[in-house]
Amino acid sequence: MTLLSICIPFAQGWNGSHSAINAMLRSARTDFEIVIADTDDGAGQDARSLSARSDDPRLRVVAPPEGAREASDQWDHLLAHSRGKWITMIGAEDYADPEICEVLAATLKRVPDADVLSWGRAEFIAPHARIGQTIARIPTGSKLLAPEQTDMMRRLFYWEGASDRPDCRFGVWHGAVRRDVLDRIGEAFSGRVFEQAQPGIDNLCKVTMLAKRMVMWERPLSVECIAPQDTGKASAHEAMVHADTKGFPFRPETGVAARTAVAIEAFKRRYGIELDGWQDGFIAACARDCETASSGEAFHARKAAYEKAIREWAGKRALKTFKPEFKRKPKIPRFQGVAEGELHFDMEMDGTRDAAGFYRLINALSFPVHLLDYKLA
Repeated sequence: MTLLSICIPFAQGWNGSHSAINAMLRSARTDFEIVIADTDDGAGQDARSLSARSDDPRLRVVAPPEGAREASDQWDHLLAHSRGKWITMIGAEDYADPEICEVLAATLKRVPDADVLSWGRAEFIAPHARIGQTIARIPTGSKLLAPEQTDMMRRLFYWEGASDRPDCRFGVWHGAVRRDVLDRIGEAFSGRVFEQAQPGIDNLCKVTMLAKRMVMWERPLSVECIAPQDTGKASAHEAMVHADTKGFPFRPETGVAARTAVAIEAFKRRYGIELDGWQDGFIAACARDCETASSGEAFHARKAAYEKAIREWAGKRALKTFKPEFKRKPKIPRFQGVAEGELHFDMEMDGTRDAAGFYRLINALSFPVHLLDYKLA
């Protein structure tokens, strides 16, 4: 039985390594699979070669979908070719621990009707892309939590308690969603499970609306490779401005708050969802997004872009609550240790060079996955 499908959509022109795939296949588990979607430009050629060499039935590379125009087409294609009862999506350079299956089994013993599993997110910046000293922040908790759906909807759609993004991650991107929930999403939303140029956020909206039982384990179970925002670059699908957001002047490449808001706004408009009272929370998130900049130049550029968009969107009066502050970071070692439920350490620790190596490190520092069932007994 395939409990979990780890789906990996390739990006056009991707030519990275397959260290994460190799690391996942070293697992002795047989209840997961890795499904990779090739692209028309042959980005998955190395993956096909890897699949042929490994002769491992847990790894499959599927042909690219015909007429695919957006990332969402590839995601739908992957879902159709997957066999698992639960689905997760990760990037081509990311890592997901096959022991997610162990966590799912322990979860379903206690919450048989669980619809979606989330976990503490670990983010990794490749050495060549780092700007100065980079501190990793890893959750130290190991509690299994069951938040209320209504709370998660407020966090997502009303930006309640948001940092530079909504504090809600109950979707298929670096999370596991039950297949029948995804089937219900397809039936409820235009026959498509994944839509938009940003299918991860689109799916987050849909899962948050339809999933009744949400479960989160605080411990990290995957690693997402990210690029520093200060580069001013975004992937092709992130930089696209959805036609459904005409008159909403925020551009995805401005920052994570704008990128998230564009996708949420497109989702709301497509399905006629009208909400009020979320604007202040979003503006506060825009300010926090500015404050994540690592240089004064990046801070002022991002602040100017947000100011222009907020003024055009909500008027000059709305800028009264938009007060980001740039705090110059002195050239001294940044804090390392445990604070507010997170472990802070230099990302150079142990010389990790990729997501798989980084996960090995945090796995050694975190609560053992195989002990979760005993802890909950």
